[in-house]
Amino acid sequence: MATRDIEDRVPIEDPNNNKNVQEIFPYPGTNVKSFVWKYFGFHKKNEGAATRSNLDMSYAVCRLCLKKYANKGNTTNFKHHVESEHPGESSDKVTETSVQSTLSNYVGSTPKGKISPEKVKSIDDALAKLIVGKMLPVSIVDNKHFTNFVGMLDPRYKLPSRKTMFGRLQKKKSEMVVKLQEDLKKSPNVAITHDGWTSLNTESYFTTTVHFIDNDWVLKNAVLGTIKMEKIHTSENIAFELKKTQTDWSITEFIATTDNARNEQKAYEILGMSRFGCYGHRINLIVKHALDIPEVGKILGKARKIVTFFHQSSSVSEMLKSKQRLLLDEKLVGHKLVIDVVTRWNSTLYMLRRLLEQYPCLIALANEPSLSKSASTTIKNCVFNFDEHTVVECLVQILDPFEKATTIVCSETTPTIQKVLPMVRKLFLAVEIKEDDTAIIKKVKEKISLEMTKRTKPESISLLGSALNPFAKDLTFLSQKDRETAHKLLRDILMPLNVTLKVENEVDQPQEENPQPQEDNPPKLPFLPTLEDSDSVEEIDACPPSKKKKSVDTDDWLADIICTGVTKVDNSAAAEMELNRYFGCRITESDYNLTLLEWWKKNESYFPRLSQVAKKYLAVPASSVPSERVFSTAGEIVNKKRCRLHFENVDLLIFLNKNLEKYW
Repeated sequence: MATRDIEDRVPIEDPNNNKNVQEIFPYPGTNVKSFVWKYFGFHKKNEGAATRSNLDMSYAVCRLCLKKYANKGNTTNFKHHVESEHPGESSDKVTETSVQSTLSNYVGSTPKGKISPEKVKSIDDALAKLIVGKMLPVSIVDNKHFTNFVGMLDPRYKLPSRKTMFGRLQKKKSEMVVKLQEDLKKSPNVAITHDGWTSLNTESYFTTTVHFIDNDWVLKNAVLGTIKMEKIHTSENIAFELKKTQTDWSITEFIATTDNARNEQKAYEILGMSRFGCYGHRINLIVKHALDIPEVGKILGKARKIVTFFHQSSSVSEMLKSKQRLLLDEKLVGHKLVIDVVTRWNSTLYMLRRLLEQYPCLIALANEPSLSKSASTTIKNCVFNFDEHTVVECLVQILDPFEKATTIVCSETTPTIQKVLPMVRKLFLAVEIKEDDTAIIKKVKEKISLEMTKRTKPESISLLGSALNPFAKDLTFLSQKDRETAHKLLRDILMPLNVTLKVENEVDQPQEENPQPQEDNPPKLPFLPTLEDSDSVEEIDACPPSKKKKSVDTDDWLADIICTGVTKVDNSAAAEMELNRYFGCRITESDYNLTLLEWWKKNESYFPRLSQVAKKYLAVPASSVPSERVFSTAGEIVNKKRCRLHFENVDLLIFLNKNLEKYW
């Protein structure tokens, strides 16, 4: 639209009724900063000159459409009117001047000079991190409010387009993939978790996470990928996708932790890979089945009914809050009742805990005179009686250890596989039947014990994990049979291992005048020092090739007859010796200040075979929660406003978000 002279467009007639209207006069004075006064003016109060005292400045009138606005000392409403109602009348120069003026008001002065490429690159990277870290839509770069915000920070920076932003994110993913692949090459012994989920738009995905212990004995984890499953979730299809993931990431072998679904179990049988059943899922099934008895079901039904009633009535909830102020500690005021969900057993525990906490308030509210009769009847019928209250207290005491166990096995920052069997022993002790237990509690404990016996039998991976914990290697929490099984499993794995040792260079060490002969079969060592003080080391084969031996005065011609025996290093004997050293070594007071992985890092040189096995099995997570936690992130990415997001972009954003801190 061509620029028009505003002064020539002072309306003489009202466009609505074609009657003559008052003339519009400009803002009085010459010290006018805002561009909006080119579009707005004032009517006169009386005849005479258009001075400030003679103009009606209580409201301003748009010269283009005659719309009136109250004049309260700022021009925000006038500016919005011009930009929205008459966008063609506002030139780029005026808008830029306005932005620069506003920027000067906030940050003092506008940055001068051309922005450097390094600065642009750092801002681009920060913008990408913001989008990925906060799971914002990439389309935010097109949002006018975000554009204005960035312009106020530095108007020299030009935001990239949506297409450019996606290209940069894809490039960043490629860089992160290379870094992760390098880590996986250095740590060949890896474990994975694998689980499926369904997005808001009913698309099925499977997520795979990887877990490994690096050369510095640090437990690491990352998301490998989120694959859309367009086929039926048969074990064959799952195995095919897993094999593809294994090939894409050049993983030779892995141990998987998954839920106990039959198709998942069979998929790993097809692949010939080791699999460990998720203990978080097992605990969920144990508790869920244990609470499925009529007496407990009746109590839980009452609990759900009263919670639902309070969730549906805001007035009754406010009355509950008033009772909290009178009867409870200040920190408990405002606590609302919690409803449980079918898929999470611990939500039932949280519901019962909150009802016990609010029990005095519920009793008081049930007898409140101002409460309606129907509401009072509902609360009285649903609140626990004395016997039910006692049962609920006992149920909470029983379920508390299971919640603690769930928290332990779901950790991603520390090894968890070695904690599984001690945890099982602890849970069995928690459900031992006591003489003063009521009939209902005895029934619950019996049901839990039965379910635990069926679902928590020691497996090879959990037995190995326990045996590789030097602080509990005596395995006193296991039966004699299970201890023998654990030792046998460890021995069978060690025997075929060929390892590389680090030993001191002879040239760097002073020679003793009278060296002591070394024993061929040293006794079990009570304590093994480390090689931290060694200045120079070299790598040698733990099992060197056989070498013929002869005395210095043996004739060469007779050597083939006399030297019939050759010195052979028996790999199985060396492994057995290492195993004996491990189970015989003493844990010192200083060792108890170390973590499990710190202990292995300290003693890696003295247990070369066992340390390899430890890296492999201690990296196995005890639950598949790492892959399940991705579902929460995915739910924030594929939401109602972004449900049409392409599956490749879903994988891209999840990969970047979950690996942001480690590989960006």
